[in-house]
Amino acid sequence: MLGEENSKFLSRTVKSGNLWKESGLLTPFGVHSNYRFTRPYPLFAKRGRGSRIFDADGNEYIDFSLGYGALQSGHAHPEIISALKSRIEQSYMLGFEEEASIMAARAVNERYSTEMVRFSNTGTEATMHALRIARAFTGRDRVLKFEGCYHGSNSDLLFSVKPSADDAGSPLRPVTVPAGQGIPAKMKESVVVAPFNDIAATEDIVESFNGDFAAIILEPYPMNMGVVLPRKEFISGLRRLCSRYGILLLFDEVKTCGKFYGGAEEALGVRPDIKILGKAIGSGVPVSAIAGRKEIFERVGPGKVSHAGTFNSNPLSMEAVIVSLKKVLTREAISRSQKLSSELASASRDLLEMNEIVAHVPVAGVSGAISFNSRQPENWRDFMAGNTGKWNYYYLAMTNLGVIPAAPGPDEQWTVSVAHTEEDIDITVEAFKKVAPRISSHFRNIGIEESV
Repeated sequence: MLGEENSKFLSRTVKSGNLWKESGLLTPFGVHSNYRFTRPYPLFAKRGRGSRIFDADGNEYIDFSLGYGALQSGHAHPEIISALKSRIEQSYMLGFEEEASIMAARAVNERYSTEMVRFSNTGTEATMHALRIARAFTGRDRVLKFEGCYHGSNSDLLFSVKPSADDAGSPLRPVTVPAGQGIPAKMKESVVVAPFNDIAATEDIVESFNGDFAAIILEPYPMNMGVVLPRKEFISGLRRLCSRYGILLLFDEVKTCGKFYGGAEEALGVRPDIKILGKAIGSGVPVSAIAGRKEIFERVGPGKVSHAGTFNSNPLSMEAVIVSLKKVLTREAISRSQKLSSELASASRDLLEMNEIVAHVPVAGVSGAISFNSRQPENWRDFMAGNTGKWNYYYLAMTNLGVIPAAPGPDEQWTVSVAHTEEDIDITVEAFKKVAPRISSHFRNIGIEESV
């Protein structure tokens, strides 16, 4: 049956296949981000509008990938389009500060309960700068991150993102594993890895270094392993641990800043020292931000902590931030998206149970994921125990029915935008009604039994 779905995909996406072959002659694997590579080949998109995206062959899909969560506004939101058109007519690049950057900074501080902010363009830049500030403020070099959490492609943090079981070591004291080639060996010395959701193990690790850390950085809701729900005692325990040793607590909210109206702090009730924001705050226009306490950010400036970038606070990005936070991603709109996400999760759970498929469907705000695991994953080791074959079949079969059910990859999740409707959810559930029995039947036939 997997072969049938592959054949359907190949016949529906001939232009995507040809474009991928052409692209492969010009760029490695035919993609400009490793995470976009999927088998048999990635879709090549043409345009998007609202909750829908259209590929090179003209196929229409309900899109729950939404640029890996960047398009919480949906595709081509009219408020964003109108603002950007007006802005372009004045100039899309000035190279100086302008009033819009003040308005955007104020909007960020009001939304996320911070005091000062600096803008960059990508999540990778923001995490890089956040670590630099933390090291300057504390006078320490060492950083603690969590196994399975992804913080962009900067070499400071590109460790233990997707480590194999053979390389990862003890679950309670994970090995620091480089995520690929080209990372200087000495960088490994300043990064320590802990298991997510285990405060006792994390405390033991921190205490073994006498608290000598500049920062503890984490995705408060890890979204590089589906969706992992943090234990409240874990997050609050990290806050106490950081306060005890003078360590800065960094929330990487490149994704979660758009999952909840006020971000993870509002959802969890724990305040970090620095928040790293991105994706949703610009509705798909490249922008990121680091924000936090004034006393920390006063370390940034000429002759102090370096933070620079030609495109930082550029007019288009600032306009997008203002409109996104003030007009598009309102509390009412986010609440409505969260409701639709919960409805999708509930219907998915019912269909999985009805078809005797072992899986879990965790939800965090506007996002959720189907995890084909015997237990709901709480960390990277749990996630690795899941059945990726089932997820790949689910993803391909849903795509063939005109629904992109999540961002590509079993470690990703869906995002419900403010443009999605009840009808979109109904159509998606109807598609899954067709796919779920096929998953159950196919994997039973190849000898993988379920135990609900």
